[in-house]
Amino acid sequence: MNITNCYTYESLALKEILLPQENIMFRTKTKLKCTHKKYNIIITNLRILLYSERGRFFKSPDVISERLESIYGIEYNEKGILFKMSKIRIQGGTKFEISGPITEVKPVFNFIQSIVNRSDNGLIRRLDDS
Repeated sequence: MNITNCYTYESLALKEILLPQENIMFRTKTKLKCTHKKYNIIITNLRILLYSERGRFFKSPDVISERLESIYGIEYNEKGILFKMSKIRIQGGTKFEISGPITEVKPVFNFIQSIVNRSDNGLIRRLDDS
């Protein structure tokens, strides 16, 4: 199976987990580490999805999902001098960390932060609205 076919297979499996009216707005180029496994980070208009396929011969999706409206905190850290790594901590219905190279993690943080901080986004629950 060549790379194009692998990507197509993954895209078809990913489309099966998307909700109606859900559109992909951002996607990482490489897999990042979360809970000792590696995932592609996909941000839709409704959720943050951590997506990977497990299994060598019989592929099955491994998905972690967090609704954007449930996110109330996001934190970004960088470590290292020569080989800089970064980490995002997301607090919502569940707390989880995403880590990897700065070049991959920082754009994820910036995109999530831009969505959460948008004042016209009716999906996001604000702390001062409680």
